[in-house]
Amino acid sequence: MSEKAVFPPADFVRRGPPAGVRDIDRRKREKWSRVVVVAPRAEDTPERTRYDFVTKGPFTLPLAVLRDDVDAGDKHAWLFFTHPYSVFPEDACFFNVGGRGCLGSRLFVRSPEGVRIYDEVGANLAKSEFVSETYQGALGVLRDRVLGPGVDRALDSHLLPDLLELDVDMLELFYLATTLLRTDNPAKALERIYLMVRRPTLRSFAWDLFDDGEQDLLRKLKAGEVSIEKVGARFQIRKEDLVQVTDVRGPNGRQIVAEMISEWRSFEATHEKQMGEIARGIAEQEQRLVEIKGQVREVAELKREAEGKKGISGMFSRAGLFGKSPTQRFNELKAEAVKSLRAKRELEQAFDEIPGYDKVRGLTDRVQGFQDSVETIHAMAYNLVDHNVTRAQLNGLRKLIGDIRPADDVDASRRALRTYTLRLRAEILPRILATHSMSAYVLRRPDALLHGSRSFRNMARSNALARRMIEYFRFMPYGSQQLGEAFDEGWGQVIQLEERI
Repeated sequence: MSEKAVFPPADFVRRGPPAGVRDIDRRKREKWSRVVVVAPRAEDTPERTRYDFVTKGPFTLPLAVLRDDVDAGDKHAWLFFTHPYSVFPEDACFFNVGGRGCLGSRLFVRSPEGVRIYDEVGANLAKSEFVSETYQGALGVLRDRVLGPGVDRALDSHLLPDLLELDVDMLELFYLATTLLRTDNPAKALERIYLMVRRPTLRSFAWDLFDDGEQDLLRKLKAGEVSIEKVGARFQIRKEDLVQVTDVRGPNGRQIVAEMISEWRSFEATHEKQMGEIARGIAEQEQRLVEIKGQVREVAELKREAEGKKGISGMFSRAGLFGKSPTQRFNELKAEAVKSLRAKRELEQAFDEIPGYDKVRGLTDRVQGFQDSVETIHAMAYNLVDHNVTRAQLNGLRKLIGDIRPADDVDASRRALRTYTLRLRAEILPRILATHSMSAYVLRRPDALLHGSRSFRNMARSNALARRMIEYFRFMPYGSQQLGEAFDEGWGQVIQLEERI
């Protein structure tokens, strides 16, 4: 079939998707989608023309109609419409939003006449690009279009400077938001965040992660209407929000440690007399072992003193005639120790034979292990910032961006861009994945942060920012894969499973 452009008729577009009960027949013959457009918007400045990446829409679009006299399962059964660049700019990308009677788009292809958007039927199309599910993902598609094909093509793009600056701005926002979890002096970080999110691109990227109260506080802080102490504490991990061991509850809603202690007390009350006798017997054998150790030391000390005197061989021969030698005494003490150890083991085995003891055995170790586990999760939550990107890394990336000036020196710009990409892959992307993994783990542990607390929401913000950064850098190489593929094979599968449940 020919790929000749076919534009949707105006009256067909105005009619809208088949969403009503009377449109059952149309549903079989029409495909519609609802998308938001992400496109660069130029702004002239004294230095150069700068671009923000803004959204337009949502737009409800007809994707395709079923051809007449063609089976619906045929490869060329559907006629896909072309939408002109006068409506959707050539540099645009798309992400899906919900709509009645609309399908989720998957791919789009740019042709000389305009853009065609496809659902699953459009798989394996040459030069196709993804229709994302988020604004961040759509930006990532646009970034990959400029920076993915190669260094030389990237240097020729008019969007390159703004996309590189956007990379580092997003990373800085990510760094600042995570730093707030622990910083004692948040004034500069909060002021910088507020200035950054006032820009259109960063506002669309992350402003919604701050709730209405937080947004209002940031505005008042900028205007000097509120103290920094009051604002800063709202964005920290607070110790009072850390779950204590006694607060952790099991599936039945009961406190886990209290339930352990209750089990022990119930067992102790039932078998108190028998346990007391066994415990006293074990204590007696342990005391006897201590006494034997002391006697062994005394014999060893006497032997060392005797060996230091002259005529030692004669003395020991006489000791062998009139008393016990040190060796004989050692053997006697060894036999007593073995006897005491066997008696102790028999008593300990008697504990195991008490009905129900297997359920409370090692309770102290279990409680201590539980305590250690909780403290480990607390440390992970409090120290999340240590695994984030660093200020030095951000400064290094900004310096490399300043060295990318193709008009002045193409070779130097090519080297700087390659170094910039290498640093992103080697230093930044692993930290983004680590921050997401650690924050996601903490959020899913019931023994970490009080659910719904301020600290919990702050941790969730860092987690969401890391996820959005992953979507933005999804198409960057990461080992033998792309970053998005590496994420999907790990936490991506966990998130999908949670959404299904």
